[in-house]
Amino acid sequence: MIRIICRDAVGNVGVDVPVTELPHLLADKDTQLWVDMQGASNGDYERVLAQVFHFHPLAIEDALRDTHLPKLDDYASYLYLVFHTVNLGDEPMDMDTEEVDVFLGVNFLVTIHEAERRSINRCWNAEHHAEVGLARGPAMLLYELLDSQIDNYIPLIDAFEAQLEKLGDDIFHSNEAERDMLNRLLTAKSSALRLQRILTPQRELLGRLSTGEYRVVPTQVRMYYRDVYDHLARLANLSDSMRDLASSTIETHLALVNNRMNEVMKVLTMVSTIFIPLSFIAGVYGMNFHFMPELDVWWAYPLVWAVFISIAITMLIIFRRRKWL
Repeated sequence: MIRIICRDAVGNVGVDVPVTELPHLLADKDTQLWVDMQGASNGDYERVLAQVFHFHPLAIEDALRDTHLPKLDDYASYLYLVFHTVNLGDEPMDMDTEEVDVFLGVNFLVTIHEAERRSINRCWNAEHHAEVGLARGPAMLLYELLDSQIDNYIPLIDAFEAQLEKLGDDIFHSNEAERDMLNRLLTAKSSALRLQRILTPQRELLGRLSTGEYRVVPTQVRMYYRDVYDHLARLANLSDSMRDLASSTIETHLALVNNRMNEVMKVLTMVSTIFIPLSFIAGVYGMNFHFMPELDVWWAYPLVWAVFISIAITMLIIFRRRKWL
């Protein structure tokens, strides 16, 4: 789906303008344009990007397929940007990211994404662009979208951090099955690594927008990008700490599993140690010799049991004194 908002020099705002009007609107340098492409890419997307906007083929190729990492390419008359949104996944401790591709020009903004974005839908009305949005230019509109999206990051990442800390407590107290616990831990670590891979380059991208000399970014807009950069810097640092926390939680969990295994092995070893002398005595008197005087005495059987019990009690006392029990 391709939808268009335009604002002319007088201030008139048109919403959902037909795509056929796009070449005419783009030719008018006093008209500000926002073109939003939502859903899976198709031939119409490529035709508009190549034949109407005349974007570079490499930029079009990247825009119509997932590149997976945030990036910024300067094509002099326009910028091509890739940034990612963050969403909760289907599984516990899972965080998903979705790519949004952007072309920013002097008088136009093009956004490309698959799923609906609330930050975009909130701005898709004529009233919004009467005073803000396109009224302040495409660069400021991009700032509004980025700022709104990053504001949505903060509660999600804070909630993820709280879940991760709770997961660290659960490994000591939870009766959850071993496989389920390990799955939650590995999912948390994978999500933390994914956030770090997204937020760190995205922070650098905003840093370049706030300090770089780009023709399509007016000087007075750069300070706004700097504000978004500061938010992303905090989140990127937080993702680093969450990655370390997830790794240390997994290491602690594995150490606890090994400790429990060692406790089991210690008990089994002590039981085996107690039965070694008992097995020796039982083996001696289990031999089929005719001349074993003890076998003809009535008290021999209870004596053997007394020896068995004495040996077991003595070894348990020794284990206790050595604090093996």
